[in-house]
Amino acid sequence: MAIQRFAVKASAISLIVSCAGLVGCAFNQPMQAAKPDFTGGWSVKWCDRTNPALECGGFDVALVQDGERICGDFGGALVNLRQIDEGSIVGTAVGDTAILAVESFRNGSIALVRATLKGSDLHWKQVDNVRRGETDIAIIAADEVLVRSLEASSQTDAKKRGQSCDAVLGRKEN
Repeated sequence: MAIQRFAVKASAISLIVSCAGLVGCAFNQPMQAAKPDFTGGWSVKWCDRTNPALECGGFDVALVQDGERICGDFGGALVNLRQIDEGSIVGTAVGDTAILAVESFRNGSIALVRATLKGSDLHWKQVDNVRRGETDIAIIAADEVLVRSLEASSQTDAKKRGQSCDAVLGRKEN
């Protein structure tokens, strides 16, 4: 009787160890990293610390990622809303970095921007000018860290409906 109990206990222990080993193996499988997704609203606020009574300006971006393609729009405003701008964005994603052409509707300039996802932030840096603007200024962030914006954009809503960048930008799809 004691031998049977020992055999049952040994079998139970062996079964538990085997199951634990299988669970451990299952959890040790390399996890596939989620593909970076630039889709959504991103923003940075610009305020005058020396005069907090002035209304803050800022830079807001709404992006849609369609495969490697990225498209969207932006809005920018200087402190106290002295000058505002808006425009379009097109580009491509390579891993966690996007190369974007950002066109100002205010002065017609096109800035080349490198946007990199780092954690939950979007590091935005103008790296060149594709086209110089006319005499007026463009209000496009130069070197900023943008955070996810809670406000939904029309581009983000379009992505939820499964539209492509061509549809978002109002272009005829091929």
